[in-house]
Amino acid sequence: MYDPIVVKALPSSFVSRRLKLAHERGSGEAKLFVGPTRNEQLYNDFFAFDNQDVKYKFDKNNLLEYLEQVKIEYSYQSIHKYKEVDLELWDSNYNEVQAMAENDFFCVLLKHTDSSRYYVRAEENVFKTLFRKIALPKLTDIVFSRDDDNGILINIELHVNYVANAEGNSDEVMPVENEEINYKTGIESDFHHNRIIFGAPGTGKSYDLNQDKDTLLKNGGEYERVTFHPDYSYANFVGTYKPTMLDSGNDLIANEDEKGVLSVLLDDKTAQEKYDLLYDKFKDGDLTRLPLLLGLYNDDKFKTKKKDGSDASGDNSVERNHGRAIRPYVNLISNKRSASEIAYEYVPGPFMRTYVKALKNAQTDNPKPYLLIVEEINRANVAAVFGDVFQLLDRDEDNVSEYAIQASEDIKKYLAKELGGKPREYSEIKIPDNMFIWATMNSADQGVFPMDTAFKRRWNFDYLGINHNENDIKGNFVSMGSGVYHRAIEWNELRKAINNTLSSYKINEDKLLGPYFLSRKIVVPNAGNEINANIFISAFKSKVLMYLFDDAAKQKRASLFDGCMDTTKYSSICEEFDKRGVEIFCKEIRDKFPRAIATVAESPEEYK
Repeated sequence: MYDPIVVKALPSSFVSRRLKLAHERGSGEAKLFVGPTRNEQLYNDFFAFDNQDVKYKFDKNNLLEYLEQVKIEYSYQSIHKYKEVDLELWDSNYNEVQAMAENDFFCVLLKHTDSSRYYVRAEENVFKTLFRKIALPKLTDIVFSRDDDNGILINIELHVNYVANAEGNSDEVMPVENEEINYKTGIESDFHHNRIIFGAPGTGKSYDLNQDKDTLLKNGGEYERVTFHPDYSYANFVGTYKPTMLDSGNDLIANEDEKGVLSVLLDDKTAQEKYDLLYDKFKDGDLTRLPLLLGLYNDDKFKTKKKDGSDASGDNSVERNHGRAIRPYVNLISNKRSASEIAYEYVPGPFMRTYVKALKNAQTDNPKPYLLIVEEINRANVAAVFGDVFQLLDRDEDNVSEYAIQASEDIKKYLAKELGGKPREYSEIKIPDNMFIWATMNSADQGVFPMDTAFKRRWNFDYLGINHNENDIKGNFVSMGSGVYHRAIEWNELRKAINNTLSSYKINEDKLLGPYFLSRKIVVPNAGNEINANIFISAFKSKVLMYLFDDAAKQKRASLFDGCMDTTKYSSICEEFDKRGVEIFCKEIRDKFPRAIATVAESPEEYK
């Protein structure tokens, strides 16, 4: 004999659109998640798909009994809120089951798997349509049991996501586990998952990363970008509790239709007048909710109508009294404005926001990449910023975190809120294979934090050489200097000449000038090859000259700027650059850009 296979807390992804939880999107899929593929052999043996003698059947009495049990939830949605669940849908489902013949309850189960999940599906109406529009998600367990006659019976049981504990104490409950969290989607990519691009300033690190981002996300997915700085912390990156402002009740409602309903409920009218005013708003949705809603705000009686506009024959006292009964336990919104209050709540950082999106997507059959981009990663203390998340960066051969970490209580509660289930189900977390973390690093910058070897080995490093992307700027020239000093200078050649001189001073490569040391939008014209001189000269003085004067050539100012009369003041160098252009530099650089025409000098200084 085989033990029954139980699918606990029926996932909302299976049910039809009307039964999906109100905040969820999509129309559901006609295949039922049974468990992880690591149990594939067990499931194959149980379901015996290759055995033509095995019959799969729903039980009519079980379906009718289940519908009786969930009638109240269909009517009032007291546990969950669904898209379009009401008593009319319940009546339709119940009558359909009652009218079905015995043979209509049989189906042929088929197997379906992806890289990590095992499903069953069937083409017959009882499974593909009826089953999916009856069973309420999260509250229903599906039980597959084998009998002695080569039959597999499919029963559905109401199980409000809790079971009594072992001692039978009804006041203490244990949450039922949801289906196993899936971290492996099988998503394929030519890019490394943990990646740092580094190189000298202006080599196009962010530009290349942006191009690769577009390639990675060309078929869908999302990204978030963050820039590290010395004061950046774990709380900023992962998340923490922060004070947030709670608005007064009326301001919490953004939907105009909901505001309209509320204004009627709070108006000084009779219950009957309110019902008549709100009838049209509710008649195409869940009309059974209107008496309950009025019961929350009014004590007097009122008559109700059916959806076709005719008078309802039944008494609405049950619904009205139900609203009155729960009134003490509901924080009713009133016309009285209360002062705003401050409360503490968990506010996720960019890592946690991207992680939740990736993990949520990993539970679907349409995995997409989710990318977190960290600019200037070494401008913060990465060991402190990443904290225990550092352990998650070790990926296995499937690009899932090889080692899980224990989640804090606030993270467990946040994940349960965002992903569903109970906090205890998220006691351990891993990075799924559809989450990518890319970063840029410039080791030449002053004041950066060093990275230890343990942190570095968890990343793939891509080095961009000093001339990376230079083809993008070749041939682009700019006019500089005045009078005898005027000439057209190619930016790429000037950059290389400066770099060669810096290298002769034994200055490290990561201090040299990359092609985009000046912004690409400055050195790559929209049309033609001539760079806007005014914009270039202004940027050259504020970026290149400042960088050389204060950083890269700080100890070699007199040598590098030996074409200047005064090399001790940055302002003097800038003034001479406006007039003399490249001739402020040393002879090695000046000789790369000779004067095109011999001109008689107007002053002795011009002979220099």
